[in-house]
Amino acid sequence: MRRFLYTLIALIFAFALSCQRQDQKPQQSQERKVVVSLYTVKAEDVPVYYSTKGYFEGEKDVLLRPLVSGRVLSLYVDEGSYVKSGQALLKIDPADYENALRQLSAQLAQAKANYENTKAVAERRRFLFERELIAKEEFENVQTQVRAQEEVIKSFEAQIANARLSLQRTTLTAPFSGYIAQRFVNVGDYITPQSQTFRLVTLDPIRFVFQVPQEYLPYTKEGSRVQIRVEPFGDFEGVVFFVSPTADSNRLITVKARLKNPKGELKPSMYGEIRLLLGVEKGFAVPEQAVVVQGNKKVVWKVQNGTAQPVQVEVIKQGQGIVYVKGELKDGEGIALENAYVLQQGVKVEVR
Repeated sequence: MRRFLYTLIALIFAFALSCQRQDQKPQQSQERKVVVSLYTVKAEDVPVYYSTKGYFEGEKDVLLRPLVSGRVLSLYVDEGSYVKSGQALLKIDPADYENALRQLSAQLAQAKANYENTKAVAERRRFLFERELIAKEEFENVQTQVRAQEEVIKSFEAQIANARLSLQRTTLTAPFSGYIAQRFVNVGDYITPQSQTFRLVTLDPIRFVFQVPQEYLPYTKEGSRVQIRVEPFGDFEGVVFFVSPTADSNRLITVKARLKNPKGELKPSMYGEIRLLLGVEKGFAVPEQAVVVQGNKKVVWKVQNGTAQPVQVEVIKQGQGIVYVKGELKDGEGIALENAYVLQQGVKVEVR
């Protein structure tokens, strides 16, 4: 009797446990739902750009050197100054060149006096030769002396012209209008034609130099317009005027664009980012968190009828928290945003 009682109690306990498990199945199934928020997609035109860094250089950027040697007597400009074409920049001590010019001028005057004297002698010899009072050789000799004196005068005149030019060159002037970017000399320095004195640059227009792979050459033909972004000044438009006929060791081709810079905001050696418009594609702008990486694929989770289904997408571009994608999506469809990274195919979802 006691054994029967124990068996009955065991059967009742097993039955109760079985009922409890059946009651828990719907609850467990309900707990497997993933709570998500939805983002409604809408197709739009997405411009596709190729971006790369570059730097600015002056349209004219030269290191000025003097054409004569001497000690710097005066400086007329300093770094940062704007100078006009022909404006004096520095003065070299002209004393040696002035002395050389005076010496040559005196020698020219003596040569001219000798010429006049020899010419007078030649006229007298002509008079005597025409009357056959002297030999022909004597007359021809004095004529040769006259021509020699003429050549001496021409030589001194050429030397004087060079001396005046050297004296003029003791004042170094700007070959074009621009800004003094650097000064390399001080008053009292002895400089030669090999000495750097000033760096002179122009700012308007200015050039932008960048490099592109060969597949983007069709977008950088001469005359093409390009967009250049420079922080913190914004966007500028340039026109391509140079495409290198050769590639460098990295198989990149150098391209240069010219742009206006009336305010002088852009300086040589500053950097910027160029954007080449490659085309326009249809795509969807979605938040970054909606795109999930699965192996070598990228997917978004489309929510339909309470379940999540993966849709493989291709990223067109991304930035500032937004990803532009294309794939098997339609306007008005909802994709999972919150908790998208924990979803699996066919899993039940609950939309918040």
